[in-house]
Amino acid sequence: MAQTNVQPGTAWGDTEGRRRDILASAEGLLEESGYPALTIRAIAAGAGVSAGTVYQYFDGKEEVFVALTARRLEQVRATLEEVDRLLGIAGVLREILPQITELWRKLGRSAPQWEAKVLASGRRNKGVVTSATLYRNTLRTLEQTLRETAEAAGQTLVEDPAVAHWVWDALIGVADDLLLGGSRQGRVPRRRLVRFATEAIERSIVT
Repeated sequence: MAQTNVQPGTAWGDTEGRRRDILASAEGLLEESGYPALTIRAIAAGAGVSAGTVYQYFDGKEEVFVALTARRLEQVRATLEEVDRLLGIAGVLREILPQITELWRKLGRSAPQWEAKVLASGRRNKGVVTSATLYRNTLRTLEQTLRETAEAAGQTLVEDPAVAHWVWDALIGVADDLLLGGSRQGRVPRRRLVRFATEAIERSIVT
């Protein structure tokens, strides 16, 4: 199975390229077979390196998972920081939904297994702390973007600390439906679902 994910060779000494190869291999394993398939040996085989090389970059597979999550969350944050506030809240949500859908497709369903593993090592495990920090930073950026976008449209964002969490969870729900094809089975076109959901989210968080 690992052979199907083998990455092209990276030039000797290209440390960033090697790290990207390792992460690409790990992400492919997660997408294909889930967290149980994520072993250092399988990651190494997919990246075309030795297990020892993987350990030069990461302490273990839990740290690899954190790095993958960090990369995906940073992409969402970058989009939120740069997106045109004049698109309106629903428009902003449609801009980040593809990235959230990719995050959920590649990593989301493995998150509970990752959490169970690292929490077994203690609640102050570095992986837990790092992951929680990344998530909080993303939600802070989301809330700030929603507030600025609402103001640009003459709206007021609801004052509640749950807003960003709820919006994120709602988008994950939409992403899950898009991946599983639930709306398609109900003969609801993908584009119509996305538009309805993002507009409904907007209506629920502004006054």
